Amino acid sequence: MKMRIVLLSIVLALVYGANAQTIKVNAGPEFLHSFSHDPGFWGAGVSAQGEVWVKERLGLGLNTGFLRFASTRPLIPTGTITYNAIPVLAVIKYPLPLIKNLYGQDAMGYTIATDVHYRNNGEKVPGGFTYYFSLGYEFAKHFDVAVKVGRSRFDKKDRPANVNEHNLGLKLAYIF
Repeated sequence: MKMRIVLLSIVLALVYGANAQTIKVNAGPEFLHSFSHDPGFWGAGVSAQGEVWVKERLGLGLNTGFLRFASTRPLIPTGTITYNAIPVLAVIKYPLPLIKNLYGQDAMGYTIATDVHYRNNGEKVPGGFTYYFSLGYEFAKHFDVAVKVGRSRFDKKDRPANVNEHNLGLKLAYIF
């Protein structure tokens, strides 16, 4: 319920802000590496983001995509070595005055997971809260590159899941 309220608030802010501003959309490939498991999982996929600048130094948006993760061996003997993640994230974007076109971005929301199971009983994990911080740079008017670090929490308190939790990634995007 809280997630719906947050997403509705962001959509309303985007619609309200769109009257005075132009909505920017970017899409492109992402590459991620998990550093919380041994062996680490590698992920690749695509993401799309829509954003609008509601103030001179504040942008709001939505981000989603499809990511596929794989490892060289399963984390549990009968576990899978691949899984998919579909993030749905609210975005807060802000320019950094160090270099022109440099920005910081916080993204938080929910990631839907498939083929992810709890270690102790094998039950399916539906997904969990996700947070990422990105440091990015827009260049040549239509290209964006960002380094991102974050966490998808696919566990519930004392029930750790055999999933990719802490990630470091690279996003390349075309700005429409």
